[in-house]
Amino acid sequence: MTYDQDGVQRLREELDDAIGHYMVAVSAVLLDEGLPVAGVSAFGSYDDPSQADFDGDVEGSVEFTQAFQRRLSAEEGGAGLLWCGVSGWCFFRTPHGSGRGLMHSARWMGAGLLPAPARVAAFLSEVRMDPSAAGSAERPFYRAPRAEPRALLARLREVGGGTAAEEGYFDQRFASVRTEACQERVLAALTEPEQDLVEVVLHTGEIESLVRFLEFAEGAAPRPEARELARRLGSDLALRARDGRESHQEHRTAFAYAVERD
Repeated sequence: MTYDQDGVQRLREELDDAIGHYMVAVSAVLLDEGLPVAGVSAFGSYDDPSQADFDGDVEGSVEFTQAFQRRLSAEEGGAGLLWCGVSGWCFFRTPHGSGRGLMHSARWMGAGLLPAPARVAAFLSEVRMDPSAAGSAERPFYRAPRAEPRALLARLREVGGGTAAEEGYFDQRFASVRTEACQERVLAALTEPEQDLVEVVLHTGEIESLVRFLEFAEGAAPRPEARELARRLGSDLALRARDGRESHQEHRTAFAYAVERD
């Protein structure tokens, strides 16, 4: 690899990282609002010729759980938020088997190339009220594809709130942000006042499956507090299934831990 090629590759990687951190900043606001963000992605290859087919270059996305996507779109298929390095944010719906590309269904947010994360969250609120009326079908253009990628990089770093050197790789930062949001939701649910006892009929295989998923969460969560919550919830469920309804107060270690953390 020549010196020039090395510089180009480094710029691609830096754009990828900066876009990713911008996506994390947006997802953090959405998670704070209780939305089920499932992942983020970033594409920093500003010189990729395949992007010319869409009059684009770099891009990123915020992805949601399948259940939430179905609530956003009445048809089966994908739905989510895309950021385009030429045109800013859009909401898209791609019905399964329709043959329609993302750009055909896009509702463009407007509000500039790099709006604040809170503004993107407000746009999604508009989408949830009426996807067909939010934003505009007319695509805006704020910069030309491949134009001044280093200037774009500097702007992304201003709005993204992190770099690999400062906060780790963006996927690691996202995992931490998502885990913290989930942990706060679990703690709030466990300590909700005036809780009722609910009768739920489960097959033994279903309760076992829930316990196994909690074991997975215990091993996968990047934060020790989340791992401990998963461990205690799994233990409580398994012991109640064994000892019966009257043991619900005895096997409540997750609640006790939540109270300690409150």
